[in-house]
Amino acid sequence: MNQFLPLAALVIALAPTAVMAQVKTYYRAGAWEAFSGRDDKEGAVCGISTTLPADNRRLSVGFDIGGTDTKFSASKPDWAIPDSTRVAVVMQIGLETPWIAQGTGHEHAIDWMLTPAMMQIFDKQFRSSPSMTVTFPDGSEAPWVLSLSGSTVISDTFGRCIRDLTQQVKSAPPAAAATAPANATQPFNAQPAAPASR
Repeated sequence: MNQFLPLAALVIALAPTAVMAQVKTYYRAGAWEAFSGRDDKEGAVCGISTTLPADNRRLSVGFDIGGTDTKFSASKPDWAIPDSTRVAVVMQIGLETPWIAQGTGHEHAIDWMLTPAMMQIFDKQFRSSPSMTVTFPDGSEAPWVLSLSGSTVISDTFGRCIRDLTQQVKSAPPAAAATAPANATQPFNAQPAAPASR
């Protein structure tokens, strides 16, 4: 079975809060949007996100093509988190059992990962519930209540993006190896040393 199921693909690389060099939003459904493109390291990414316009809080879910785990990222412009701070995150979808994660904070964001097996379970819940609550039990941030309006369609879109970009990456011709001109000089001896005579 393909691990990139609908949301499993929820690959909600999250476009997270890191600066995304060439990532563009290409679809919206309900409270969610789908994005894809290349990140700041030129890797192909797919993702979904939702933003609360009152204060620009954002939850994104992303997937780096060629990777395995799905990255979640919660960000808020007025957060000031020291790099590598461990932050507990609890996600509860509808009335389901909460998901508890240890995230890593940096500046305005917290990132955490879910494995492919966990994403399949998460995706089923994500598609079937009206809302999701994200809490940060160790700090003073109030719980985030996020609408899951459009979640089924956005999950399908996310999954298609992952499948399509994965196929494109697999079928792309390998980069041509750089070759030095015949008369180029080198700072080392390119010829094997002759064996020492006895």
